Amino acid sequence: MVDVKIGTQTIPCLVDTGAQYSVMPARIAVPTKSAITIVGATGVPEKRYLMSAREVNIADRTITHQFLYVPECPVPLLGRDLLSKLQAQIHFQPDGLVSLQLGSREPPATICLVTPLAEEWRLHQSSAEEVNPLWERMGVPGVWAEDNPPARARYAIPVIVELKPGSQPVSIRQYPIPRVALQTIHQHLSRLYQFGILKRTQSPWNTPLLPVKKPGTQDYRPVQDLRGVNQATVTIHPVVPNPYVLLGIIPQTVAYFSVLDLKDAFFSIPLAPQSQNLFAFTWEDPSTGTRSQYTWTRLVQGFKNSPTIFGEALTRDLLPFRATTSATLLQYVDDLLLGTETREECLQATRSLLLHLCERGYRVSKKKAQLCQTSVRYLGFIISQGQRQLRKRANHLRRGRY
Repeated sequence: MVDVKIGTQTIPCLVDTGAQYSVMPARIAVPTKSAITIVGATGVPEKRYLMSAREVNIADRTITHQFLYVPECPVPLLGRDLLSKLQAQIHFQPDGLVSLQLGSREPPATICLVTPLAEEWRLHQSSAEEVNPLWERMGVPGVWAEDNPPARARYAIPVIVELKPGSQPVSIRQYPIPRVALQTIHQHLSRLYQFGILKRTQSPWNTPLLPVKKPGTQDYRPVQDLRGVNQATVTIHPVVPNPYVLLGIIPQTVAYFSVLDLKDAFFSIPLAPQSQNLFAFTWEDPSTGTRSQYTWTRLVQGFKNSPTIFGEALTRDLLPFRATTSATLLQYVDDLLLGTETREECLQATRSLLLHLCERGYRVSKKKAQLCQTSVRYLGFIISQGQRQLRKRANHLRRGRY
């Protein structure tokens, strides 16, 4: 801590090289209209205002400075703006002491800093950006599924589903759903209806929804039993790659990886109007008891050809990106792995890939994103430079499950 004299007050301040601005939690001057957008520990951008300039005395130095007013900051901070004015240098002594030396004047003013071990990390930050989430540093807010509505792949051709010769409409009544699952499923369906992924219809085809509980939560998701539709439609030859062969493409020199999971990926591919009624289902509003038939306007989860159709569409959309990058890019349906030799290359290539996906109309899961790491999880493996370690999920991939 360093004692800073402002007017008649002496305020102990923490030297924080990771803070771009010097911060006061107390209102030591009148706030101005100059606002600064900051990102704190929560990762949420917020506006804070600079206070009027005050005369500041540190050791034998007197300068004029504007502090940022952040009431929730636990301690006053000396950030890089004020440290730069003071031409400050931090020195680590052989005996373990840390000293702050101010420039320009002779003899130099030296202030010894004694910090708790738990707070030493603050002295080693080179930039405020380093503590911000990497997804925020990418600067592509429109690509994250958690912050944006579902998208439609911009260049995807509406899918026409081919029926087997002589196929008749499959009509199966909706099974009873436990009351505990009705409301959460209704919320999911209402959201999809709001975004046009579902629409009301009248169709001779009808297949039931099943409630599937999300592990560790009270949330139920609707999963459609499409076995009857799958039997009545022509199977497209699957082109999903073998995971072992795919991972063998990674060069031994690749040391940094990003893994991206496309959120609700199948919903980004449109269904042709003439094929939509094949996937109809009946739903009863739990609050009104009204029954209606709905169907999908996008590619459906549980349809046997969805992984192949989506994978081919994404492969086409990734061709322009592959032509402009030296990074290694693997695709397994909606799971992407990008690899480079250096961290800087990985940051640049990951941002370019996110921009490309956003422009093409895809959404990426922020929660599942693994950005510019030396070790990542991908297809049931732990991937690092020159190594891949098998995890339990790989057994499911080997059996062709998705």
